[in-house]
Amino acid sequence: MEKFFTSSDTLSTDFVFHCHDFGHLIYWQKHGQISIQVRQEKQYRWLLINDTLQSVIDRDDASRLLLPHLQQLATLWQPLAAPKTVLELGLGAGAIRNYLESQYPDVHVTSIEKDPEVIRCYKKYFDGDALSALICDDAERFVQKSALYDWIILDLFSQEDAPNFLFDHKFYQSIRNRLNQGGWLFINFLSSHPSQLEQLQHRLITNFGKKPNEVAIPDYLNHIIAVSR
Repeated sequence: MEKFFTSSDTLSTDFVFHCHDFGHLIYWQKHGQISIQVRQEKQYRWLLINDTLQSVIDRDDASRLLLPHLQQLATLWQPLAAPKTVLELGLGAGAIRNYLESQYPDVHVTSIEKDPEVIRCYKKYFDGDALSALICDDAERFVQKSALYDWIILDLFSQEDAPNFLFDHKFYQSIRNRLNQGGWLFINFLSSHPSQLEQLQHRLITNFGKKPNEVAIPDYLNHIIAVSR
């Protein structure tokens, strides 16, 4: 496993490309067009959906961020005031909420995940707290509710099949309305098409009235985007 780590203590793209056939398969299920795997090598355990890596957890230190886009998010968070409420759209294996709950002991994190099997995997294979605020719901529908948050973290993009609502004006209007004044939206954007990035930037400028901050992750397709209300 050590061969996949970079000098920055993050996993390389080689791991991302090979993680679907590396390590030991400890869970697999297919329902409809969705296949879910959990694999493990030494203390590292990861979740894949349709052979695409979602999260990697160090079971000896669940708050450790192993992917470079997550470390970039943490870098953006460090100078900000500690949040009291965070809405996470997209659970994965819980890497983000593990980190937040470790670094900000008083934070309340609500995670939205539409696939009940992902939630079940998080609880069973990634030591997820059964009492955590995990809600099985559609993100587009959930952000139309009335609760307010200091941070919203959007991690629903994928290279192949990002839901159409992620480029919809009304979705970002709803997200802005869910943020406290001065609150932040953070997006892990993943796409190989520059036009999609431009479209997303336009949606954010229209709804937030300012150009978002953007950081490209070297050697990855990820861009981390941040904008405040």
